[in-house]
Amino acid sequence: MDFIGLPTNYDCDDYENSSIGWNPSEKLKELSEAGARYLIARQVHTINNNVIIGNPIGFVMFQFTFEETMADDDSKIETIYCYEIQLTEEARNKGLGTFLMNTMERIGRYFGMKKSMLTAFKENTAALNFYCNHLGYEIDEISPSRCVDPEYIDDYDYEILSKRYEYRLGS
Repeated sequence: MDFIGLPTNYDCDDYENSSIGWNPSEKLKELSEAGARYLIARQVHTINNNVIIGNPIGFVMFQFTFEETMADDDSKIETIYCYEIQLTEEARNKGLGTFLMNTMERIGRYFGMKKSMLTAFKENTAALNFYCNHLGYEIDEISPSRCVDPEYIDDYDYEILSKRYEYRLGS
């Protein structure tokens, strides 16, 4: 699937094996939403002291949104939500994913968001490891594994992860 020249290396198996299913036209619609914001990483080469900007090698797509909480008053919280992160195979395991996510989080903090969130398939253990063990995300209070009756938990094949931002005076 091609989206404005960005690398989209979807492992369709993750989607096809999920309750969501794989629908390329729905994914393109999501990527094209009016509130979508992108951070795009490109290859850069230097030839004879000239900087050449190359093809995209990764991106993160996010939106500013209000997400529900488990509070009794049905309150919502200001959130920067990562809808998509994609890296070319060559760009993986070199720190680019960490850089893109950290940059997205800094943008969220700058604009006063209270936390960042994302959704990950339970089957994608590499992604869960990256988000939780490397970036410090935790299973959110509204994730099915935290708020659904255990009898129905197998109906959900994803986790909602989040990281709350700490604000200190002068930061």
